[in-house]
Amino acid sequence: MGTSVTGNGLGAVHTQKGSEHMSLGVGHLVGPRVVAAGSGTLSGGTLVVKIPLLDASFTYIAMTNDITANNASNGVLSTADGNTLLTLTGTSSDVIQWMIVKTGKSGGQSIGS
Repeated sequence: MGTSVTGNGLGAVHTQKGSEHMSLGVGHLVGPRVVAAGSGTLSGGTLVVKIPLLDASFTYIAMTNDITANNASNGVLSTADGNTLLTLTGTSSDVIQWMIVKTGKSGGQSIGS
C-alpha cells in the first residue's frame, strides 16, 4: 500500500476505481448502527426522550443501562406528533444511559438461527 503527496505514484487516487467525487457516508452502511444515544436522569422513575421521527421501514431496538446503581431499567419506543419517543423507566431518580440501534446484518453474516 502506498501513499502520495504529489498525486502520482502508488497512493494516487486516479488509479483507483470509482468516481473521483465518490464518498460514502454512514447512511449507506448495511447492518446495525446506532441512530441516537444519550443519558438522562429519571424523575419519579420515568423519563421521556423525544427525537426526530425514525424511518418506519426499519426495525429498531432500545438499549438501556442504569449507571447510578445496579437497578433494572427499560426503554420503549413509540411515535407521537411526528416524533419518536423513547420512554425510559427505572428506579426513582437514577441516571440512565440509552441508545437506539437500527437492526440488520453486517458483513454478510447471518443473525440468529
